[in-house]
Amino acid sequence: MSDIRMVIGGLFLVYGVILIVAGLVGNSVNLWTGLIMAVFGGTFVVWARVKRI
Repeated sequence: MSDIRMVIGGLFLVYGVILIVAGLVGNSVNLWTGLIMAVFGGTFVVWARVKRI
């Protein structure tokens, strides 16, 4: 876990999931923002896994 992309991706995934849950309960802006953040974080994690330093 020494790669910064894993840390950034993990944080975006966690915050994205929190916003997705908040969006399902209330405001749809939270849902769309959470989906975008989760996709962005997932991209970072996959990028860090595929292309190792």
